[in-house]
Amino acid sequence: MLASAITLMRAKANFVHQFIRNPRMMGSITPSSEALCRAMIASVEWPETLRIAELGAGDGVLTRQILAQMAPDATLDAFEISSTLADKLNALDDPRMTVRTCSAEYLSGKYDVIFSGLPLLSLPPELREAILRAVYNALGPNGVFVQFQYTSLTQPDLSRYFTWERQRVLKNVPPAWVYRCTRHYAP
Repeated sequence: MLASAITLMRAKANFVHQFIRNPRMMGSITPSSEALCRAMIASVEWPETLRIAELGAGDGVLTRQILAQMAPDATLDAFEISSTLADKLNALDDPRMTVRTCSAEYLSGKYDVIFSGLPLLSLPPELREAILRAVYNALGPNGVFVQFQYTSLTQPDLSRYFTWERQRVLKNVPPAWVYRCTRHYAP
């Protein structure tokens, strides 16, 4: 019991350290809550989901829940630019997952679902636009983009590419919006 509490405290301390080193890329001082992860996971029809991407996978809080839902023949590409956090993702040691230590703007291929915890509003506008365009182009015909944000100020950016619905998650620090987006027309 004590060992697991110490491990949890170390993980949270590492997350805070990563935030202090690069707040624009982390977006939050704490990892996503279980409630936020559950809301994101619930946005997906899992039996039909075989090709998955996660942008800004961080220390793997959502990644672990994605892996738990995935079919044995499904694949996950986890994008994380922090080498320290990418090492934590690789430690999950799941053969269905490939960790990509590059920017989400290099996303390519066709995916059934793309999850994102990227702090879109804190990214430079050109990078934010490049990432949203890459997501739009990488979604399969019936693909879903699930993005969480702490503010609704990114809605105009999302609306250029997607039709969306949102859900408020209060049991998170800070409270968050989960956007479930689908492609609607060529931007």
